[in-house]
Amino acid sequence: MAVYEKGVRSASGRLKPDEFFASLRVAIIPFPALGDLTIYLRLAWSFHHAGAQVTFCSSVLLSAKDYFPWLTVIPDGESALGEVASDYDLVIACFEKCYRMDAWRAEYGELPNTAFVTAKKIARESGLDGRDVLVRGRQFPSASRAFCLDSKSGQTMVDWVDSYAKTVFHLDAGPKGQMLSHEVQASQGDLVLIFPTTPQAKKNYWLGGFRLLAATLRKRGWRVEFICMPSEHDDLAVRLPGFLVHSFPDIRRLMEYVTGAATVISNDSGGGHLASMMGIPTFTITRRRKQFVWRPGFNKDNTVLYPLMRFKWLRKHYVWRPFVPIWRIASQLGSRSQV
Repeated sequence: MAVYEKGVRSASGRLKPDEFFASLRVAIIPFPALGDLTIYLRLAWSFHHAGAQVTFCSSVLLSAKDYFPWLTVIPDGESALGEVASDYDLVIACFEKCYRMDAWRAEYGELPNTAFVTAKKIARESGLDGRDVLVRGRQFPSASRAFCLDSKSGQTMVDWVDSYAKTVFHLDAGPKGQMLSHEVQASQGDLVLIFPTTPQAKKNYWLGGFRLLAATLRKRGWRVEFICMPSEHDDLAVRLPGFLVHSFPDIRRLMEYVTGAATVISNDSGGGHLASMMGIPTFTITRRRKQFVWRPGFNKDNTVLYPLMRFKWLRKHYVWRPFVPIWRIASQLGSRSQV
């Protein structure tokens, strides 16, 4: 069986790396969480950059499809995985969504043109890790695998998904700043947006600490507002008196508002990845180390704040929040009059 290595050879024997992908129909089924969504969009961009016709199966992104004119966005779950595989030349499917969340069938694991991917680990019992894919008669070895192969390497998840595209399909990543339409551009204004929560409470910095930071930035001339999930809005509005708290029913309206931000501050969460993808400088607070793999990585203006020390209390939970040098955010942003 032929193995596709670095391109299709013409009659003269010269490699033409994009020709194979020029009319390829690729479907990508991402994990629905906001941060993961941006990573799968980066993968979709690599295929598009190579000339493929890419369809993104995501109900979450559907409202914002106009911001990605190069991409076809459709709702997910309307067709079974086997039907999707029969409609496209290549399917890149999130392992967690298809194997863990959706109605899995044993025959899905035998679909020759479907690669199962994940951020860090495909469960051994699935038998899917390391599988090749066959696309129009060409074999791509080990296409089913985790993006990240070494979480201590210092690379971001954006770097890892670019590496996956390059290693498995021999695709160049393409320019990072052109994924979004021109309507989405970073602001030079005075608005600082804070995303204070995540679905995992253990990842959240103190809300009181965010409130003190917001007050400090306001004194320095910055306009500070908070963004949260709709289910959190009423509670946070009470707990953050004097500050505007926003929530949005869909990702399009969220992106429209984030476009106006000069800076985004967040926990390790999707808000930081979204802002980074939009070209906005970010500050990310994490309980992990500085170069943790899930830090925002779409632009170079991404600052990570991590605890200078931490310890385990009663052998149960790590104490880390008091040791995060959050004051560095105000110091780095400075006063608005100085910007």
